[in-house]
Amino acid sequence: MPAESVSPPSPIRSQAFKGILWEDMPSHRFTLLCLAGSLRTPSYSLATCKAIRELAEATEFQGEIVDPRELDLPLYVPDLELEGYEPKRAGIERLIELYRKADAMVWVSPTYHGTVSGVFKNMLDFAEFLSRDERPYFQGRPVGLIAINDSTTFAAMRDSARELRAWLAPTHIELNEADFSSDFRLTSERSQNRVVRLMGELQTFVKAHKTE
Repeated sequence: MPAESVSPPSPIRSQAFKGILWEDMPSHRFTLLCLAGSLRTPSYSLATCKAIRELAEATEFQGEIVDPRELDLPLYVPDLELEGYEPKRAGIERLIELYRKADAMVWVSPTYHGTVSGVFKNMLDFAEFLSRDERPYFQGRPVGLIAINDSTTFAAMRDSARELRAWLAPTHIELNEADFSSDFRLTSERSQNRVVRLMGELQTFVKAHKTE
């Protein structure tokens, strides 16, 4: 990637989001969980999640990021109960906690050989531990999809979202290297605007279906 100057903070962060200003934010904020589906360092998937967390500051969302490098998850084994994953159980418990806390999600995966990355799929496989919850899997929660480099990834992501009983946001976003600066910031104005639109769709769904 050609060298570029370090970009200033995203201008969207300081603007109103769908007519809502920072000072008008309610005390309660919904949780928006962003899954970064890459172990690469640095990673466009993680950079996208960081941009979403920054943009969430101007919405009714509180952004949370799932970084698979920090969780250090083992491979999902269907026959194992949670106790059988020692000594890597803590990362699984953290992921399950974040899943249960999420009001909405954004999934970000690179395209590896025409589909999602293995680490991204592995994170979704651990959602099986939510199968016996009162609200099983991701039932009733909206999910937004972002693919890095190739839109063919959306097919696998859509199928997984449906199987996990999530609602799909209509806006799907494909990002590539040109959307980022040399220091891995999402700087494309067009892409920023699409991310804002996607977050607006997720926010609208959550507010319309929230329980008192």
